[in-house]
Parts: sequence; C-alpha cells; structure tokens
Amino acid sequence: MNWLRMGLVVCLWCWLAGTVAHAAADPLSDQQAAMHTSTRGDVATHADAPLYQIVGTVDVSKRTWQATQTLTFRNRSGVALNKLYFRLVANLPDVGGTIAISTATVNGKTTPVKLESNRFLARLDVATAIAPDALATVVLQFVTTAPNNGGTKLYGTLNYDGQTLALATAYPQLAMLNNGQWDTTIPDSKGDLVTSPVAFYDVTTTLPRTHALVSTGTAVSTSTTSTNQTIRVVSGLQRDFTLAATTLASVTATVDGTLLRVYYPKGKLKAGQVTLNYASQAMRFFNQSYGQYPYNELDLITVNAGTFEGIEFPGMLLFEQRRYNTSADFESLVVHEVAHQWFYGVVGNDVQNHAWVDEGFATYSQVLYLESVRGAKAGAAEKSLFVDDYNYLKSQKADGSMDRPIRTMDEDQYGVLTYSKAALYLDAIRTQVGAQTFLTAVRSYVSTNRYALVDGSAFVQAVNGSCGCTVQPLFTRWVLAK
Repeated sequence: MNWLRMGLVVCLWCWLAGTVAHAAADPLSDQQAAMHTSTRGDVATHADAPLYQIVGTVDVSKRTWQATQTLTFRNRSGVALNKLYFRLVANLPDVGGTIAISTATVNGKTTPVKLESNRFLARLDVATAIAPDALATVVLQFVTTAPNNGGTKLYGTLNYDGQTLALATAYPQLAMLNNGQWDTTIPDSKGDLVTSPVAFYDVTTTLPRTHALVSTGTAVSTSTTSTNQTIRVVSGLQRDFTLAATTLASVTATVDGTLLRVYYPKGKLKAGQVTLNYASQAMRFFNQSYGQYPYNELDLITVNAGTFEGIEFPGMLLFEQRRYNTSADFESLVVHEVAHQWFYGVVGNDVQNHAWVDEGFATYSQVLYLESVRGAKAGAAEKSLFVDDYNYLKSQKADGSMDRPIRTMDEDQYGVLTYSKAALYLDAIRTQVGAQTFLTAVRSYVSTNRYALVDGSAFVQAVNGSCGCTVQPLFTRWVLAK
C-alpha cells in the first residue's frame, strides 16, 4: 500500500464527511477492517468508490429500520446530472415491504422526493446540476418496514419470521448509470434483484441486546446500555449491504484468515456444524482455485423464507431453514452460494440481463468442488443433473440464447439456461483447454476483473489468453445459440 497516498485520500474524505451523522474520523481507513489482510490495499486504490454512511435503529417489534443515510459519490457518468434515481427494493410487490423517504437534501439543498415505477424508484430533481467528475452528497431520512411471516408467498429476503428480522437491500440505493442514462428498469423477481458497482458502507445500528446483528462487513465498535446495543459496521468494497437482527445461535470457524459464522435453526446444532463444515471446505477450495476471498468475514443465516432455497448477498448468505440438513443437495446449495462471493460479489455482472454469467460459475463450482472433495464420480454425478435438465429443455424445444434478459424467459427456461446450460458451457471450455488451463483462466478472470462489472466476453478473453487458443466458437454455440 502507498501510505502517503492513503493518507491524502483519507484526509479528503474526512473533510467531505464532516457534516454527516457519523463521528468516524477516518472512514476510508476504517474500511480496511473488513478486508482480508492480503487485500487491504484495495481500499486506497478504489478510494473514489461511493460511500454510504447510515445511522439508524432497528425496532424488531415494529419490523422497522429507521435511519439517516448520507451518500457521497463522484459523478463518473460523463454528463451533468440534473436528477438522481434511488432504487427502493423493499417497495417491490414481490418483496412486500415498504420504504419511505421523509426528507432529502442534495449538496445541502432540500429536494422533493418523487416516486416512480410503482414506488420502486425515488427521483430527486437536483436544483444545481452535478457536473461531470464533481462530488455530490445526498442525505436521506428513511424508514423501512418488513412484512410479517411473508416468506411463504413473497420474495422472502425482507421478512420477520419470529426469530430473525431480515433486511436485505433495505436502504435507498443509487440506481445504475449506463452511458449517462439511468437504469430505471423494474427487476424481474425470477432472479436476483440488484446490479450495482462496488461501494463502501459505514453503518451504525442500534438494536435490542436480545438480538445479534448479522450483516455485510465487520463490526469495528460496540456500545451497550441496559436494553440496547449500538454497533458500527464497515463493509469494505461491496456491491450491496444487508443486515439482520436474530435470536438464533451460531457456530464459527476461521478459514485462511476469514471468519465464517453460521446461524442455524433452533435445536439444530448438528445441522449448523455440518453447514459450517460445507462452507469451510468450499471457502478453502475456492481460495486455492479462484484466488483469495478478499474479505475477512462471511455470515450464513437461516430464515423462514419459503420461496427460495438460498440467496447470496455480499458477505452474507440467506438459506431457507427447512433446507438445513445433512443431505448432499444441501451441500451443493451451500457450495453454490459461497461461490457467489467470487461470481457476483468479487466479479460482478448484470444479474437481470446476463444472469448466466454469475449463476453459471456458481453452478459449475458445485462440480469442481465435489470432484476435489468427494472424487471424480461425485463431480460427474453432479454434472449429470445439469445434462438431464438441459436435455429436457431441448426436448420441449425451449433451448435458446442464455445471454438475454431473464424477463424474456419462463421459469423453466430461466432455471435451465441460466444455471444448467451455463455450467455445461463452462464444462465444454474446460474439456477443450484442460483442467489446469481452465483454472488458470478462472484465476486470471477473477484477478483482472476484481470489483468490476463484466459480461460473458470477459471470460472468453481470459481463457484465450491462458490457452493461446480461441474458445469463441463455444461462446457462439452455447451462449448465443447460433
């Protein structure tokens, strides 16, 4: 790390953050606490990433998170911005919660909040346009409310099940800018909901002492009263922030310098220990195969979600509680979600328009993991499931391009094209170039694109560079279906 440069960056951000609710003197320096020891220098080299500073209170009985959010970002769009869009994921009908912004200021000026797209978007019309490369500070006061036991019929990531209040993407998140245009598309809930660039999150939460705080990132300070606790968490470079308040117990392990923490269903300690073992083995294998996990913590928590089996968030994985068991398919589920920390987390992609890019890698990781941990037959058996899925889809004459918006697919197509066929495409590449060259290409892909957003061409480039050959025909055949 260039310590002189880091010091200058920190001083700049201290000045910028001087009016926010946090008393953090060194917000970017503190962000290193969430990074693995081998990647702490990435904070300085990405110091221009947006900074979300959130101070709020979680009321479990009311299922609410009430907070003040200060977002500082630089306008890298190349055009002057006379309006800003924030995504309010909690307001999506399939999520079933609410998020309301009571006040907003942009660079110190009060700004009306206008809701669009069935309350999914909050639009702020800026009094003075934000020039290209200029810094902007947006302060929002908001309250998010989660549904009560809504997991059986809703998306399930924002929910209170009596033990855990899950608050996934429960804050106003700045929408994506693509070529100077705001992405205002309402996401399709067949797949993941959030595509975003990396940012820093500095979140201080007051909650009852009866509940543990589980979240993206790492706690850097805690204070308590007789009834409450206030915990400050920093995220490091992450694409999103998720938190939960839970009464569940946990088991822990440390793998290659990263703390793994598993919160398990009440009375299922053995299942919790088995889950921790699966996650530990997966983390160790992926560190060796793909490159070191760049954060120092990963939490896995069970929720009564009902509508999903497992969903990845940066530094935090959610699992439906009925799936906690010792079966082989649960092992694959854990492995899949842990793999997403590399594919979606470290290397990002558009999860609505190119969902196969991360899902294909996470799915094929199940095969690679089982080969390593259980042997070649176990890996082959796992792959055969994807072959069967794909053969069925072809028999229904529903095959086609993987590289398209998930809203253009029905449920069967989404499940097979995005997961199974995408995994078989990666297997075809591995067959052509060989197992060792394949892993060399994956490591290059992860290293080169760390914290970036990519499409399917990035891995083709990585493989071509590693093998001294071309796999473009495989991309054309499998991905584009031409």
